[in-house]
Amino acid sequence: MTKQEQFLWAVQTIMLTNAVNLALEPEQAKKQRHIFSATGTMGTLHDALYASERIPEGMTAVDAANEFCGHMLENLREAGDKVPMWFARS
Repeated sequence: MTKQEQFLWAVQTIMLTNAVNLALEPEQAKKQRHIFSATGTMGTLHDALYASERIPEGMTAVDAANEFCGHMLENLREAGDKVPMWFARS
């Protein structure tokens, strides 16, 4: 697998397990349904494809996926976090 493919696989895995975890808690699921809805997922997928082409040379695919999902998935984002520069759109 290429680094880009590894990244996309890792992002997919994180997104799926995150959606399952959110869905298992009914109150969380109601509040954060937009994170794992088809529309919410489609927006994140566009960003994942964009980011997959911009992973810094010295960063592993898994580290990039973790950083990407940690920012893009609202329930994983820390308050005040800014988009990492390597996948920020200019």
